[in-house]
Amino acid sequence: MKRWLVVVVLLALGAFVGLNLLTPGTASAQAVDGCVHTATIDSLEACVEHAAVQGFINNQGVTHSLLAKLDAAEEALEHGHTKAAIHQLEAFLHEVYAQSGKHIDPEHAMGLEMHAQLVIQALKKG
Repeated sequence: MKRWLVVVVLLALGAFVGLNLLTPGTASAQAVDGCVHTATIDSLEACVEHAAVQGFINNQGVTHSLLAKLDAAEEALEHGHTKAAIHQLEAFLHEVYAQSGKHIDPEHAMGLEMHAQLVIQALKKG
């Protein structure tokens, strides 16, 4: 429950500070955890890879599983299945929540959660 509150506060702060984050044609970058947060799956993949290289994700299996979910989301989008892509991103979020404090540094997990929420919101807006 506490984590959800933190995520909601971070999302609200992000929306308040940069309402243009998801507007096409605008600068949509935000550096929170050493990673540039744009509302794309590619950017989220780069952040997962960065986290693994930096040791914020300390288990190769977890890294592989997170990247597999993002790959599945990208593939779904390529076939025009936005809802399936969102479902994969939600599965990504559940894994990040589950691994936070175990194999993912808690602060970095919050950054990944926020980033994934940005991507989900962008997909919902179409």
